[in-house]
Amino acid sequence: MAFIGIAIGMVVSAVGAVASFIGGLGFIGQMAIGIGLNLALMKRKQQAPEPSGVKIQTEYGADVPRQVACGLVGIAGHEVHVNTFGNDNGWLQDVYQLSDYPCTSLERVAINGEWVTLDAPQANGFRQVTSGEYAGLAWIKFVDGTQIEADPDLVDNANPTGRWGTSCVGVGNAYVIVKAKYDREKTVGMPDVFFELKGAPLYDWRKDDTVGGSGPHRWNDFSTHEWTDNPIVIEYNYRRGLAVNGDLFCGMEMQPSDLPLDKFTAAANVCDEVVEGEKRYRCSIMLDCTATHGDNIQSLMKSCGGVVIDAPDGSWPMIGAAQPVVATITDDDLVVGEPVRWQAKRSMSELVNSISGTHPDPGQLWSMAGYEAIVLDSAIVVDRRTRDLAMDFPTVMSARQAKQLASIYAAENRLEATAELTLRPRWRGLKAGDWITWQSARYGTLTYLVTESTLYSLDNRGPRNVRLALQQRDASIYDAVTVPVPVVPYPPGKPVYQQEVQNLMLAGVSAGSGTKLMPAIQAVWDAIDDVTVVGVELEWWPTDEPTSRASMSKPSDETIAVLTEGVVSDTEYQVRTRLITSPQRPVAWSAPEAVTTPAQPFTDVTIDPEIINEATDWLNYNTREEIERGLDNATKDMADFDQQYGNVQRLRREAAVTANGITASYQEAILVAVGPGSAIAQRIEALEVTIDEDIAQAVDLLTTEINEVDGRVTANSSAITALSAQVGDIAASVSIVAEAEASPGGGIARYGVYLTAENTDAAFYIDADGNLSRVIFKADEFILTNGSEESAPFIYRGSIAYMEGARIGTVYFDQLSSNNGKLLLKGINNSASIEVFNP
Repeated sequence: MAFIGIAIGMVVSAVGAVASFIGGLGFIGQMAIGIGLNLALMKRKQQAPEPSGVKIQTEYGADVPRQVACGLVGIAGHEVHVNTFGNDNGWLQDVYQLSDYPCTSLERVAINGEWVTLDAPQANGFRQVTSGEYAGLAWIKFVDGTQIEADPDLVDNANPTGRWGTSCVGVGNAYVIVKAKYDREKTVGMPDVFFELKGAPLYDWRKDDTVGGSGPHRWNDFSTHEWTDNPIVIEYNYRRGLAVNGDLFCGMEMQPSDLPLDKFTAAANVCDEVVEGEKRYRCSIMLDCTATHGDNIQSLMKSCGGVVIDAPDGSWPMIGAAQPVVATITDDDLVVGEPVRWQAKRSMSELVNSISGTHPDPGQLWSMAGYEAIVLDSAIVVDRRTRDLAMDFPTVMSARQAKQLASIYAAENRLEATAELTLRPRWRGLKAGDWITWQSARYGTLTYLVTESTLYSLDNRGPRNVRLALQQRDASIYDAVTVPVPVVPYPPGKPVYQQEVQNLMLAGVSAGSGTKLMPAIQAVWDAIDDVTVVGVELEWWPTDEPTSRASMSKPSDETIAVLTEGVVSDTEYQVRTRLITSPQRPVAWSAPEAVTTPAQPFTDVTIDPEIINEATDWLNYNTREEIERGLDNATKDMADFDQQYGNVQRLRREAAVTANGITASYQEAILVAVGPGSAIAQRIEALEVTIDEDIAQAVDLLTTEINEVDGRVTANSSAITALSAQVGDIAASVSIVAEAEASPGGGIARYGVYLTAENTDAAFYIDADGNLSRVIFKADEFILTNGSEESAPFIYRGSIAYMEGARIGTVYFDQLSSNNGKLLLKGINNSASIEVFNP
C-alpha cells in the first residue's frame, strides 16, 4: 500500500511496482527508499509549488482546493460569505473558511497588517477587537468545525432573509466570522484580516494504550485526538486518511498493518527531542487534497530531514538523525562473479556548496524570512567556484530548524560515494534504511545508507543472495548547527501618521477692504509634513445653531483660511478640522473650538464670479458629448463598456423618412447593464429634422447609475434635455440639466437651464448640497411681475435694480441718495451725516 513518490534527490520505484519486477527480472523481493533527500537531482528539475504552512493572500470563488491545516499555520482564508445588514447596511459580516477539517483553536488575528488583541468570548462566541483601528468596531468568532447547527448570528442577520439558512452548518469546516460596524470617521474600506491557528487534532498512537502507547487516544474516537505539530504524527494520520462524516477526502487510506508502529514511534520521538530550547522538528502545513500523495508526504519529510522506506511489509519514515551501524561487511562477503559498481564522485553539475532560502516567520506576520545561509568553505575551495542552491522551507516556522535542515542537505550532498554490490545470503536481513560499514581494500572504509535491498531468486551462484544499493552517510551531517544570532524582528512598522492639524488658532476678524467689510473667522495652523496628507477640511457653525453648518477645504501646502460663508457679526461659532489623505485612511474630526466674530455688520454685498462660472460650466460641460456617449453605449457594442459591466442588454427603436433633401428621424435607445459593484440604466430619445444644411434637434437623455468602491456606494440620477436650431449662421439652443447624487459623504441636487441665441445667453441655476441652497439668475434684464400691473415691482437692468412700492423693515446702508439729488444720508465706518441741497 505504498505510492510512487518523487524524491528531492532521486526518483525511485514504489512497492506497488514489485510485481512487474518479479515477473520481468527474476527478483523475489525488494525494499526501497520511496522519498529521499539527495539534492543531486533537485538542480535539474523544476519543482511544482509545494504544500506550505502559510497562505498570505485571501482566496475567492468556488474553485479552491480542499485542505487540512496541521500544526500551527498562518492563513488569510477563503472568503465564502459577505453580508451587510442593519440601518443603512452599517454592519458587515465576513466568513473566512480556514480548513476543510476541524481545527483546534484560533491563536491570533491581524487586521490591516497589525496583530490585534481580543477580549474574552461573549455568550454568543464573539470576541471584541480591543486594539488597532477597529478597536470597539469589530468582533471575531472562531467556529472549529465540530458544529452541528448553523451559526445563529449568520442566520438571523442574513440579508435577504434565507441567504444563510439553517442548513448552512459547514460540517467539518473550520471558519471565522468577522463582524464589523461601519464608522465613517474611523473605518475606510473592508478590513484585511489574517489568522494564526492551531490546526487539526490528530491521533497519536503513542497515547493509545490499546496499541502499546499510554493514554486515551483511539483512532475511531475523534474526541480523544489532540493538536500536534509533529511531522511524523501528521504523516501517519495522512496515510491512514482524514475523514468527516465517513467521507475520506484527504489521505491514502492505508491499512494499520502496513504502518509499523515501532518505526513510526522511533521517528516521532526524534522529532520531539528538544534542541536549543525547542523541538527538533516541527511542521506547519496545509495538506492539499488535490495534490499527489507524494507531494504531501515529501513536504512532511522535507520538514524533518526524513526519508520514506517502502518495503513488502509496509512503509515507514526514517528521520533526519544519525542511525546506528547495524552491520560491518568486508570484501569477503561479496559474491564472487557478481558485478560491483562503485562511484566516488558525483558529476560537477550535481554538487552544491552553499544553500540559502526562506521560511515563514510568525514573528513577522508569517512573511517569508531568510534563514542563515549554509556555506561550505572547504567545498568552495575544491569546486573553485560557488555552486548555490535556493531552498525554501515553507513548512518550517523556526529559523534554527530551517538552518539545521539546510546544513543536513548540504553536507549530505558532499558525501558522494555510491555503490551497488551483491552479498551472501547471511546478509539478507539488511533492508533499506539500514546503516552499514563497508571495509574494502580497494574502495576504502566508509559508512553507507542502504537505499535499496533486493533478494535474488535461486541460481547456481547461491540461494537468496542480496543485492544492495548504497549511498555514503556520516553521523556528523546531523550535528546541530550553530544557533543563529537572534534577530529582533523589525517588520515594516505601521507609520505614525498625523491625525489632525497642529496648533490651530482661531480669531474673529473683519474681512474685505476699504468700505467693503464683513465679519469672518481666520484659522491658522502649523505647516504639514506628513506626505500622505493632501488637504485640510474645515467645518463651522453657530454655537446656538449646530445644524447650520458650512465647510471648505484647503490644500496641504496652505496654512491659513478665512471663513465667511454663513458668518454674521458678534456671534460665537464652533470650528473643527479634519485631514484629507491619499491613500485614504480613517481620520477623525478634531474637537470643535469656539471663536466669536467682531461686531462688524456687512458693509457691502458682493458675489464671487466663480459661483456664476461654476454654474454655467456645469450646465455646458460635455452636454453634447454625454448625449453622444449615451447613444453609442445604447446602440453599439462598445468593447470597453461591455467588458466593464459584463451583463448588458440593449433595446432600440427608430424611424426615418427622406424626400427631396428633407429628412425627419426619430431614435429611441434603452440600455441596462450590471457589472461588479455597479449598475446603469439609460434611455435616450432623439428627434431631428433637416432641410439641406438647416437643422432642428430635440434630445432627451435619462441616466441612473450606482457604483460601489471599497464598500462606499454612490448613486446618481441625471436628466439632459437639449434643444437646438440652426438656419444658416443663426443658431439658438436650450439646455436643461438636472442631477441628483448621494453617497456616504453627502448628497447634492442641481437643476439648471441655459439658453443661447446668437451673441446673447441667459441661465437659471438652483442647487442644494446639505449645507447651503442657492438660486442664481444670469441675464441682461431680470423682471418680477404678476402680469396684471403696467409696471413691474422689481426690475434689474444695466447693473441697477428698480423697485416699485417696496415695503422694507430694517435697512442697513452705507449711503442713501434721493433721485433728485437734494437729499444724501451717509453711515460709513464710525461717522454719520445728513446733507440737504437747496434748489
